[in-house]
Amino acid sequence: MKESCPSVHSHASEAPADLDDPADSSPGLNQLLVHLPEELILFLLSYLEKRDCLACACVSRALNRIAIPHLLNRCGVKKPTSYCKLILDPSYKTNIDPLLALQHSIFIKEIKDLSFYFTRFTPYGKLSPPLLRCLRLLRTLTHVEEVTLFFSSKGDSKLFKDEKHIKEMVPIYEDLLNEIVLKSSKKIRVFGSDGLFGNFYDFRKELPSGKSAGGHIRSPTRLLAGFKDYMDRRQHKKTDDPVILDDFRYSRSTLTGSRIFLQCSPEALKQTQLTHLNIGTADFLRPPFSQWFFPMLQASNIQSLSFAFSHLPEDTEEVEFILQRLATVIPSLNRLYLFDIKPEVLSILIKWINMFAHLQTLQIEPFIDVSDEIFAELLETSTSNLTPSTDTNNNTQSTPDTTKPSAPAPFSFAPHLRRIDAPHQFLTYFASFSSSSSPPSPPPENDSAQVSNKPKGQFPSLDMVHLDYYCIKSVKFDLHVLANALRRIRPVLLPSPASGGGTSSKSSGSSASIVVHLKFDAEFLGLVAAGRRVPVGSSASMKNADQLGDACAASHSTTALDSTPDGTNPTLGSDPTAATAEDPTAPDAPSFEGDISSDIFELSKIEKLRLGLPGKRDDILQGKFDDKILILLSLFKGLRNVRLASTESAATKVKEELSPLHSRVFKEGRPGLRKVEVV
Repeated sequence: MKESCPSVHSHASEAPADLDDPADSSPGLNQLLVHLPEELILFLLSYLEKRDCLACACVSRALNRIAIPHLLNRCGVKKPTSYCKLILDPSYKTNIDPLLALQHSIFIKEIKDLSFYFTRFTPYGKLSPPLLRCLRLLRTLTHVEEVTLFFSSKGDSKLFKDEKHIKEMVPIYEDLLNEIVLKSSKKIRVFGSDGLFGNFYDFRKELPSGKSAGGHIRSPTRLLAGFKDYMDRRQHKKTDDPVILDDFRYSRSTLTGSRIFLQCSPEALKQTQLTHLNIGTADFLRPPFSQWFFPMLQASNIQSLSFAFSHLPEDTEEVEFILQRLATVIPSLNRLYLFDIKPEVLSILIKWINMFAHLQTLQIEPFIDVSDEIFAELLETSTSNLTPSTDTNNNTQSTPDTTKPSAPAPFSFAPHLRRIDAPHQFLTYFASFSSSSSPPSPPPENDSAQVSNKPKGQFPSLDMVHLDYYCIKSVKFDLHVLANALRRIRPVLLPSPASGGGTSSKSSGSSASIVVHLKFDAEFLGLVAAGRRVPVGSSASMKNADQLGDACAASHSTTALDSTPDGTNPTLGSDPTAATAEDPTAPDAPSFEGDISSDIFELSKIEKLRLGLPGKRDDILQGKFDDKILILLSLFKGLRNVRLASTESAATKVKEELSPLHSRVFKEGRPGLRKVEVV
C-alpha cells in the first residue's frame, strides 16, 4: 500500500469523477472494506500513509465519506464543516496538505469558517499556484460564511519592477475575491501580505497649492511622468466615481507600468452579504486592490470592522488618507475593534474614530509597549486634530466657518456609543478631554434654570465600560493609577434618573456599569506591594474597611451636587474621609493613609472583575493563584462577580463555576460576592 499511487496526482485539483458510478468501483475492495464497521475502517486507515488514505477516498462514496474526515483530522482539521484551517504546502503532491484532501471530498460542501494560510510561500512570486488551488476549491463549495487569507509577512522588494508578475496575479486575486463574495460570505479577514503589491504604486503627497507631488521619480523623467499621468486622467476624465478619483493619488513606480486594478464583478456587487471586515494589512486598501475593496464595502452593509495598525505605511499622510477613505465607504459601522496600534498614529486614531457617527461598540486592544507617561504625551498631541462629531443623514463632518472668529468647537465623542472596551490610558483621555472641551448645554425652555448646573453625561447612550489594565511586560500594578482612571471616567457617564444627576457609578445610581479587566504575567509585578499597603486578614481590619466605606459614602453623598461648572466633582480628587474628620460622632478613623483610602473607596464601587492569569485553566482550578486572587479581592470590597481566565489556554465561551469548597475561600468575609467563574 505504500507504493506510489498514480491516481492521487490525477485528482489533485478536482474530486474523482467515478465516485458517482458504483460500476466503476472495485467489488472486491467494497466487500472487504465498505461492509466492515466504520470503527474498523478507521483503524485500518490509521496505519496508512496520507497519500494511501487519499487513494482509498477515491474508491467509492462510502470510503470517501470515511477517509476524507480521517485524513483532514491527521492534517490538523478536526471539524472541517465548522472551522477549516488549511495550511498550504508548496510540495503538496508528495506531502498531502489539507487543501488537497478537501478537494477530493464529495460530501463537504458547506464550511462555516474557512482559512487559507500562505505562510510557506515566500517570496510572493510563488503565490500563483496556491491561489489557483484555493479558487478551484471555492468553486466546488456551495456556501462559506467566513473566509480568512493569511499571507507571510516576508515580501520581495524586487518584484516592483516585474510587470509580468502584476499582470498575472491581478486576475487571479480578482476571481478569488469575487468567488468569496459569491459564496454568501459574511466575514472576510486578511492578514500579512506586507509588500504584496505595495511597491508597484507610490503615494503622491499633497502640495500646498492643492496639486499632488510625483512619486519617487527622478527629476530628468518628471516631465514624462507628468505626461503619462495626464493621459491616465484623460482616460477617466468623465468619471465621477470617488474611488477612481481617489486612486489618482497613486502613481505607478515605473514609467512603463500601466495602471492595473482589480474590479468587482456585477454579480458579486449584487449578491454581497458582507457584514464584517478584518484588515491586518494595508496592501488591500491600496492599488491595485482599492478599486475592488472600496466599491465592495460601499455596496455591502458593513456593521463590524477590525483593523490593525501594525502594517500601515510609514507615511502619516497616506495613513490618514487610507483611513478617511475607509470611513467614507462604511458610514453605518456600529462596531469597531482596533489592535496593534503604533504610537505614531495615535493623533490620527482619535480623529478617525470620531468619523463613525453611528458607532455603538468600541474595543481597543491594550497598549503594552509604551509607558503611561509617554502614552499621555502622545495622546495630548491629538487634541488639535479632533473635529466636532455630527450626526446627520449624509454622515458628513461639518466644515468650520472661517469667516467667524475662531472659538473652541464643542466636541462630542461617539454620541451613540453604548459599550467601550479600552485600556485605562484611552478611557482616561476620552473622559478628561470630553468633560473639559464640551461646555454644558443650555437648559430646555420648559425646564428650570437649576437643571443646567447639574453635571451632564458626555456619553448619553453608554451602558457598559470595560477598563483594561494589563500588568505584563514589566508593567507594575499601581493601585493609584487604576483608581485615578476610575475617578476620571465616572463624571462623564450618564446618571440614572433616580440619582438626580449625582454620581456616575452603577452602585451609586448610574445607568452604566464598569467592568475592570486585569491581566498579569508570571511576575505579578506590583501586586504584593499594593496588598501590603492595605491590612487584611483580621476582623479588625475588615471592620475598619467597612467603616471607611460608610464614611466615604456619607461624604460622597453630601457633596455630590456641589459640582464645578464643567460638570466635574471637586471631591473626587480629594480624600473622601475629610468631610467626617471633625465630626465627633464619626467612627474611629481607620488606619489608612488619605490617598490609599480614596483609592480603596473608588475600587469598592466595582461589582465585576475579570482576571487574566498566567498558566493553564487547570492551574486556576487547582488553586495555584489563590494567594494573588485574595490580594486583589481585598482591594475590591464591593465585588459581586469575579471571572478568572487563563491567558495560555485556548479561548472558549464555556464557563465553569468553582467548587463550593474552593469558592468559600474567596467568599469568606465577602457577603456581596455571589459568583466566581473560570473560563
